[in-house]
Amino acid sequence: MEKQIVKILPFFEPRIWGGKRILETFNYQTDLYPIGEVYNVVALPGAADCPVAGTDLTLSQLYTEYPDWFDCDTEELPIRVNLLDPLSDLSVQLHPDDAYALEHDNSRGKPEAWVILDTPADGKIEFGHHAKSKKEFAEWAETGEWGKLLKYLPAKKDYFIDIPAGTLHAINRDVLTYNISRNANLTYRLYDYGRIEPETGEERELHIDKVLENVLVPDTSEGFVWIEPYKKAGCEITDYWDEPGLYSLSRIKTEDRGTYQLARFAFITIVEGEGKVNDVTVSKGETILVPAGVDSLEIAGTLDMFVASYKNEEE
Repeated sequence: MEKQIVKILPFFEPRIWGGKRILETFNYQTDLYPIGEVYNVVALPGAADCPVAGTDLTLSQLYTEYPDWFDCDTEELPIRVNLLDPLSDLSVQLHPDDAYALEHDNSRGKPEAWVILDTPADGKIEFGHHAKSKKEFAEWAETGEWGKLLKYLPAKKDYFIDIPAGTLHAINRDVLTYNISRNANLTYRLYDYGRIEPETGEERELHIDKVLENVLVPDTSEGFVWIEPYKKAGCEITDYWDEPGLYSLSRIKTEDRGTYQLARFAFITIVEGEGKVNDVTVSKGETILVPAGVDSLEIAGTLDMFVASYKNEEE
């Protein structure tokens, strides 16, 4: 298949804390319910795997069969992107680092980051904790003293938050986020409000021992960061993160026309507006893959887009 910009179709998974709002917000169609999370970029073979529009391939198959589209140093696609709009609070959780994940769950770790797209006035997230030692953390968790243990932050629209491995976190209800992470799906839950899984009739599984083994103590989390945008070639650009071996993330806004230069392949997710990217028509909720070698984008329309990519560790 000749290199070209292709659309990556969303992959939906029902969530206990979801509904239909994210479908209506981004014009998605699915018979699954309730939906609170949409994978815009995911390539886990045999599990969550986005279809590639106009082909009979999944994203993981495209990555394997056309490696020159990506030029990556990893066996599997290294990044994942999703939009998340919970109608109730997510479980309080963390993700382990690579070494622990590989040893205990034959997986990679899952550091991630969020940009808040929208939030109610009282929107918040759980982020970090107040324990001064692992012993204190364990005692408060065992006795359910969540008010003492858990730290909450007011959600800030358009702000960025980095979530390294071992950081306790949870998006709370009605906080709409764009998320980027390593292409993995390993989560350890500390607290889930006693919710019942409809399929089993039992409370969802917790992983308290694994949380204790991985949680960062003392908590040194930084919270929300404002990244100042800049203007270039008709685009308003915000560069959030650029770490070889993890991920790169920027945001582009245009009001009419703009030009944007790429150094690597990129997944571009449109969160507002409609227009064209190099003559490919795009609209809110869609994601396109720009393969490696396409180094200049001509953008037309009023658009708000996130650009997710990956740099090899040796670059």
